[in-house]
Amino acid sequence: MKRNKSITKAQLKTEEDHLDVDPNAMIQTFNLSKVYNMGQRIEIKALDDVNIAIRKGEFVSVMGPSGSGKTTLLNLIGALDNPTSGAVYIDGINTAYMNDLERTNLRLEKIGFIFQFYNLVPVLSTYENVELPMLFADKPDDLRKNKVERFLKLVGLSDRKDFLPSELSGGEKQRVAIARSLSNEPAILIADEPTGELDTKMGMEIIQLLHDLNKELNQTILMVTHDPAVGALAEKTFRMRDGKIIDVIQN
Repeated sequence: MKRNKSITKAQLKTEEDHLDVDPNAMIQTFNLSKVYNMGQRIEIKALDDVNIAIRKGEFVSVMGPSGSGKTTLLNLIGALDNPTSGAVYIDGINTAYMNDLERTNLRLEKIGFIFQFYNLVPVLSTYENVELPMLFADKPDDLRKNKVERFLKLVGLSDRKDFLPSELSGGEKQRVAIARSLSNEPAILIADEPTGELDTKMGMEIIQLLHDLNKELNQTILMVTHDPAVGALAEKTFRMRDGKIIDVIQN
């Protein structure tokens, strides 16, 4: 399924007809590969023929050593990057058909991101940081207000809504980031090392919060972590090495 810029939608549709797409999968990849050209005919295969299926409402962790392809996999599933070959299906839709605007809208409407370093806007309050994705999505004022209040309550930060990021602890910043990722009520949460900057106790509290949200909102969660204790708290773990899935563990 190697693709290039000249391939047509008709050709993609022909390829799609031969794929065994699971109607119950929220995320599914087929022969997914990513190769980086480093110049002078040097290529690095960051992802190598990856096939996974994650059902709606499933909490999955991805583990492996540095350079194993974990973050590359998240970036491709999150429509932040294009595969060299293969396909990514999000809620039954092949992202290979999408132009840049459609991919942006997919991220805005269906995927929430939680990062290791929070990525909060330093000059915005807790309330304003959570509200920001809804402003980009052009949601009406009343809906934005109701959702910000709802999700700040869910993450236990209603009393911090007027605080700037600099006035919050690390755990509180990550809770703000989680509330922000929920604001457009995405079907998928992608978390890249969400506990990496936190101590063990606070990290476990964040994972418990993600568990609670997973059950309450029935969101699909895909989380990268280096911590075996954190990874084992997911329902399923994909173990990666050298760009490949080498094991699937039911926890």
